[in-house]
Amino acid sequence: MLDRLRANARAAALLADVFDFDIARLDPVEPVRLASGGELRVVAGDASGGTFFVCDDGPVLYASSEGTAGILATDLDTAVRLVIEVPTWQDVVSDAADPDAMRASFEASYAELKEDEPEIDRLRDEATAELRLGRVAVEELLVSLSTCLTELSPRYVLLNEEGGEYDPL
Repeated sequence: MLDRLRANARAAALLADVFDFDIARLDPVEPVRLASGGELRVVAGDASGGTFFVCDDGPVLYASSEGTAGILATDLDTAVRLVIEVPTWQDVVSDAADPDAMRASFEASYAELKEDEPEIDRLRDEATAELRLGRVAVEELLVSLSTCLTELSPRYVLLNEEGGEYDPL
């Protein structure tokens, strides 16, 4: 996926400017490590200072600049699909224990986003086409996000340089 993004300037620009997944932002707010000692590789950042990491060549962990972290997806392709199809994903993570509540939060936050960015549906389609991703139902992505946050995240505890644990997303 990173190779496709690096090779496609339009897709990289859409992800950075519209979907807040910037592959040029590779500096975490602070040095971090996994409690397990596993590998962390920075793959993108967002405008708020958050960082997307690939853990052990598998799951994608997001660490906010406010000291929260959690697994968003089982792999990078799914993480990119998530940020495109559910661009308000940060607004739904607090409801991770209840996929129906996540869906309701998504619908409300996406309606607000559409007011601010009326072209969001077209931009989602364009980003998906540029990356040759094929669409995935929002419900499927929300269930996957819920599973990642509730079941996978506890296995990927993020620590700051002093050894303090990040709070769950």
